[in-house]
Amino acid sequence: MTVQVMENLHKHIYRFMIIDLLLCFFIISTYSVSSAICSILILIIPLFAIISFKNKNIGGDIMAMIVLTILSLIFILSGINELGKENNASTIQGVLLILLSLSTFRRVRTIRDPTYKNWYNSLNEDYSEIKERISENEVLATCPSCSTLLAVIPSKLSIEDKCPSCNDNLVN
Repeated sequence: MTVQVMENLHKHIYRFMIIDLLLCFFIISTYSVSSAICSILILIIPLFAIISFKNKNIGGDIMAMIVLTILSLIFILSGINELGKENNASTIQGVLLILLSLSTFRRVRTIRDPTYKNWYNSLNEDYSEIKERISENEVLATCPSCSTLLAVIPSKLSIEDKCPSCNDNLVN
């Protein structure tokens, strides 16, 4: 079930990226004189990044984050530009572009999520071997600061206990 959810999320993200890229092309083409240069820079190079991301190629997630960040910056700058104009239609368009920028930037956080990254890189988290080595009182937990996997005895945790990896408190 989780695999299907992740696949649907992945499809949603790359479809969103394609639509954002087309919108960005139309926005930039209104500012740019040369549409040939605009189509090469705005469509072709990011399109390869989107295809790489869609096919789950190595590094495709990083390229997708870069494309989404650049698209978000273009949308916010265009939105601010539209807000500077003094008519109602431009003001509405500016607000909508700023909201689109925020929505686009949220997709970067999704791609950076450790669960999504593990799925994207086809890393299966198999803890069965670890569970066999821990005692019956211990449970697996993650550090609240650095997400390091730890075997702890919950009844013996105290405020003084520190994470061996990041040295932050395990109990808040």
